[in-house]
Amino acid sequence: MLGRRKKFLENISLAIDIAAGAAILFGVYLFLLYFGDSWEKFLRVTTGFPFFIQGVSHLAAEKWVFLVILFNLFASLHLNRYYQLSLFAEWPEVLFQSFKGVAIGVGMMTGFFYFFSFENVNRSLLFGFAGAFYLYHGVKELGLRRYLIGHYQRKPLEALLVCPAEELSGRLAEFKKQQQSSVVIKGVVLMGESKESIPEKWQDRVAGVIDEIGEILSKGRFDLVFLTASDAPKERNILKTAEEQGVEVWYFADFISPLLARPEIDEFGGKPMIVYRTVSHYEGKFLVKRGFDIVLSSCLLGIASPIFLLVAFLIKITTRGPVFYAQERTGLRGQVFRMHKFRTMLPGAEEQLDLLRAQNEMKGPVFKSGEDPRITPVGRFLRHYSLDELPQLWNVVIGQMSLVGPRPLPVYETENFEAFKDHRRYSVLPGLTGLWQVSGRSEIEDFSEWVRLDLEYIDSWSIWLDFVILLRTIPVVLRGEGAK
Repeated sequence: MLGRRKKFLENISLAIDIAAGAAILFGVYLFLLYFGDSWEKFLRVTTGFPFFIQGVSHLAAEKWVFLVILFNLFASLHLNRYYQLSLFAEWPEVLFQSFKGVAIGVGMMTGFFYFFSFENVNRSLLFGFAGAFYLYHGVKELGLRRYLIGHYQRKPLEALLVCPAEELSGRLAEFKKQQQSSVVIKGVVLMGESKESIPEKWQDRVAGVIDEIGEILSKGRFDLVFLTASDAPKERNILKTAEEQGVEVWYFADFISPLLARPEIDEFGGKPMIVYRTVSHYEGKFLVKRGFDIVLSSCLLGIASPIFLLVAFLIKITTRGPVFYAQERTGLRGQVFRMHKFRTMLPGAEEQLDLLRAQNEMKGPVFKSGEDPRITPVGRFLRHYSLDELPQLWNVVIGQMSLVGPRPLPVYETENFEAFKDHRRYSVLPGLTGLWQVSGRSEIEDFSEWVRLDLEYIDSWSIWLDFVILLRTIPVVLRGEGAK
């Protein structure tokens, strides 16, 4: 388990347990308050043992007792390093460590109340809560761990390993031992040697040599690069190339002065690593961003449903063909997805693109034309006010896009990128709107300036910046500024 994911999951698990613990404690209190007598009679009848359930009504004036119980429980779990337990630990170990943490927590609570001579603490509440929490904790931990293990096995990070030929066998064997770490080696780049010098059993894993790393990264769909110490000039070139394309570098050896990418210390397989990344990976922020995307885009889909019906009606009565248009676009880390729009062009428009290349008003691999004859009258109106983009709210809901980010381009355009740094646009989720949209959109005629704005957004990203861009998008869309 990579360090940043492990720490993030620890914090999430602790937050869930605190919220659940408070709810369980309050639930046990209410149960004893209203059903304590009935519960006592039931236990006596079914077991024959003279159980005595203490009343809890007096605790309404002693609310601090609840805080003491919760504090001691989670202090015990923390001190026993329960949340540092490996995600892949065997279930008996998980249940035992959970029981140990809860039991020691009960002991700490008892010691606290005894030391401060507080005689009104309710043993029924204390042990009832401990039993209920342990039951919840065991079920939650086993269920959550099973889900996460399956998730990371289905969607592991795909890495490119860069190392000398003589280290290849050892490095691959090391990764094989760490199969549960959610990383798989999808390709190998050799430091200096030719592919032919590698034993035959490894040749299908070798993607190329160091001089080809730019092309390999631009085509390989890699999430990160594992780099071993070998030759300083070559290592710096790898860092620069990966940085241009927004790919993380995990370095196995000594610290190297960073370029634009920010260095961070992490760990892999118990070994310290230096991570160079151009995109912040503080999961808490991205969780907020993703939650915001889901909530707002879902609300907008509901609010805009009458507009959907009206636009669909106008398209149907004015032109033949489907209402929606889906095109393959390049998304996060080069993954291809189908982006949806309201159809604004005549049927068969893509087949006519080569005939219109002379009308291109953009410098670079993308095509933009304000006088495109393929656009229908209704389509021109939809584009002017960006109404054709509304179906992409669904792409946001399902996680293929974000509300704010670099605009996704057609696959055939991204395949023609000339500069490696252009690929760094896809180190984050593409968006409905971004700095390009609020800085002139199609009035910007040079693709390099478009890329500059996208990279400026990536390098200075924050939740506040997303909020500002969304607010600036509203008047731009209403005035139809720069739309073509």
